[in-house]
Amino acid sequence: MPPFVVVPYDTADPSIVAALSPGDRARLAALSDDAGAERRLLAGRSALLLAAARLGERDILIDATCPDCGRSHGRPTASGAEAPLYLSLAHAAGAAFAVASRTPVGIDAEPVMTPPARLAAIDALAPGRSHPLRRWTAAEAVLKADGRGLRVAPGEVRLGFRRARLDDRRYRVRTTHAAGCVVTVAELLPPADGRGAAGTPGRPATLYPESDGSRV
Repeated sequence: MPPFVVVPYDTADPSIVAALSPGDRARLAALSDDAGAERRLLAGRSALLLAAARLGERDILIDATCPDCGRSHGRPTASGAEAPLYLSLAHAAGAAFAVASRTPVGIDAEPVMTPPARLAAIDALAPGRSHPLRRWTAAEAVLKADGRGLRVAPGEVRLGFRRARLDDRRYRVRTTHAAGCVVTVAELLPPADGRGAAGTPGRPATLYPESDGSRV
């Protein structure tokens, strides 16, 4: 499993602006009156670029163009990569969480101190026997790796120990704690028949290797 990167909003480096795509620069300019939103955007892009750099991809641009409205707040993809590169980003508890992989990958994070009402809502949306935050972040991570996100109901994701399934695709899943959050990474596995699966600014940041779901 790939390690993920965490960049707290209050450590976002303004020099990251030089590495932003034109769409992100336009989005940043539109946020000029909202310092918190600016830091959130910069932390997210820093985390993505750092995650990509772990795979040797240091000269990419992040393209997050929304297919519906054309603004730069959609699913992050990489342009200029030397090999297939998949990215995923999550925000929680004042930090950005990012992961990069050569196969489809997703990440999600939820604060450990989640209100009981939200836990109950998660039980309704993604029922199961493991901890609600483990279930929710795992389902969200799989849906992000799938590419359809919440256009698919979270309950459609079938979760097992270190594994998940959506439709006919299987995913490796790892859950851990980081930065006050439950964090899950999901990575697409090759089909069972073996045919195969479909220097950066922004410091400080921390890389977290994955653990199994027993900690959550």
